Amino acid sequence: MNRISPQGEGNGNSAAGTKARPGGEGDVPQSLPRFLVAHCGNPASWIYSDQKCDGTNNCGDCSDELSPVCPPCGPGWWRCPSTVFRFCGCIPRSLCRDHVQHCSDWSDEYSCPGP
Repeated sequence: MNRISPQGEGNGNSAAGTKARPGGEGDVPQSLPRFLVAHCGNPASWIYSDQKCDGTNNCGDCSDELSPVCPPCGPGWWRCPSTVFRFCGCIPRSLCRDHVQHCSDWSDEYSCPGP
């Protein structure tokens, strides 16, 4: 996730106009075509478009995974209310039946058929 920061704002460790990087902070890269950038639920945050609907919580608020344009869980995933911050509404089936709770309803341990 990247944050949009007005020039001059910040902790003083970076110059205005620093290059934005995935997972870092900086302005939305103006040199990229608009279709390569997706905004998060927080208007000050953005990700690269290929990170949207990829099963991973890239925005930090799941807005990139719970969008109406995202398809339901794929065949290698289990839909559940996840307790793992990295995932939003689905977890990889490889995490099912591993004796560790990954879903708040424990369905990964008792209902999921496994990998």
